[in-house]
Amino acid sequence: MNNYLILGGDLRQIYLGRMLKQQGFPTVTSADLGRLNLSLEEAIKASSVLLCPVPFTKDGKTIFSTDQKDSLKITDLLRHLTPDNTLFGGNIPDFVKDHAKEHKIPYFDFLEIEEITLENTIATAEGAIAEAIRLSPDCLHQSRCLVTGFGRCGKTLACKLQALSADVTVADRDPVQLAFGTALGLKTKPLSEISQDIGEYHFIFNTIPAPVIREAEIRLMRPDVTIIDIASAPGGVDFTACKSREINARLCPGLPGAYAPKAAAEILLKAVMKSL
Repeated sequence: MNNYLILGGDLRQIYLGRMLKQQGFPTVTSADLGRLNLSLEEAIKASSVLLCPVPFTKDGKTIFSTDQKDSLKITDLLRHLTPDNTLFGGNIPDFVKDHAKEHKIPYFDFLEIEEITLENTIATAEGAIAEAIRLSPDCLHQSRCLVTGFGRCGKTLACKLQALSADVTVADRDPVQLAFGTALGLKTKPLSEISQDIGEYHFIFNTIPAPVIREAEIRLMRPDVTIIDIASAPGGVDFTACKSREINARLCPGLPGAYAPKAAAEILLKAVMKSL
């Protein structure tokens, strides 16, 4: 039986710890270290599996944690890892992967496991829709929505918006993706043409982690538009231009952890067990 050590993270990590304990696995969390008077070195030595958060880090120096008291340097973690440990985390930095390879430490990146990526799009889409409803004075029903990017998240989001009776247009650079959108009954257009009618949308959802919604496009938008950016930071929206025009715009990273931490933890747990 594996012993688990859960480090950092948000509510997903808390639920993950509860689930493991409920299934009878010996599990220690970051919060347990002080209570059990365990050093990090002792905890790592006693654990065969280390579960780090999604994302692994936000600053490149410490393990990501929503608890400011739970600050753990990545270098301290790496110093104590051995080939007896298996490391999990989301978006693991290259230098951590290089260290693991050099020292023959098994590791799995959650964001490189296709099942996790696909299943997480559900919570991401629901969270994006919840944010849009909260920020906007309009209903989604029969509103005009633009989704920029028609990858995994874009597909799930567009379909859920369509199910809420929104008038959905998807924009992408890839004609194959646009053909797929047409097959799903969505309106489509090349990404290069979004400025032609961008002033007609009530909601704009961006999924592309590159500059897409720039000042030139923002100047053409209706003043009551709501923009939700779910791309990886820094996103694809010029938020400075949005602020200057008093447009509702929000970058929304980590939506699965914020809106569906229990469901997200179940997805992670399933992937951990399959990987091991």
